[in-house]
Amino acid sequence: MSATIALPTTGSTMPDVAVTTTSGDPVRLAEVVAGSRSVVFFMRSSGCAICLGHVATLVKMVQGGELEGVRVIIITPGDASDAAKVATRVPAGVATVYASGIDHSAVGLGTFLTIQHSGTFVLAADGTVLTVRTATIPTGSFSRDEVLAALA
Repeated sequence: MSATIALPTTGSTMPDVAVTTTSGDPVRLAEVVAGSRSVVFFMRSSGCAICLGHVATLVKMVQGGELEGVRVIIITPGDASDAAKVATRVPAGVATVYASGIDHSAVGLGTFLTIQHSGTFVLAADGTVLTVRTATIPTGSFSRDEVLAALA
């Protein structure tokens, strides 16, 4: 079981976690967000069918104009190859995919009985957390309506 820190709460500042690009370059989440309203989705794994469904929903939301001016960031556990695997499902310019390393514990998303937790964080332009939705089972880690309400 991985060690975790507390989940960021509504009104707190999102932790500036280290992530890796699809090409293996290290970057900080604060650099990725860079003063933009953002939706940050942490996947359970790069091959999780439910998480990939959430990614597909985010892609449709961007392409449908529902997330105009919002940066969409997808983070999978693992390394650059895991991020690259997910990135093949995301059209260029729609969202950016990163990897978080071994797990997502830097934002309080640990593992329970070897199941990696997943979650969605909606951030204001200054990095303040507007809403948090996390779950052990990935079906509960994303809500389209909740994302849209937080950004309204």
